[in-house]
Amino acid sequence: MTAGTMPLGRLALGATGIVVGYSSDVGVRRFIEMGFVPGTRVTAMRAAPLGDPVEYAVMGSRVAIRRVDADLVIVRAAD
Repeated sequence: MTAGTMPLGRLALGATGIVVGYSSDVGVRRFIEMGFVPGTRVTAMRAAPLGDPVEYAVMGSRVAIRRVDADLVIVRAAD
């Protein structure tokens, strides 16, 4: 990871990030199919009562994924 980037699972609720890549080659195709494509804006919308999974808004859809999976997507803070 480079400076200014973080795993998607660390994105605060209500915050928006831009996908910059992935920390592993495992599951990349699945993330792309869900809309987590490099250059795409993603917003953390809400979390389940115990904090997992988290709902993200991406490409006009809402997707809920576990934080452990979200940590494989790398984002940078959106301006």
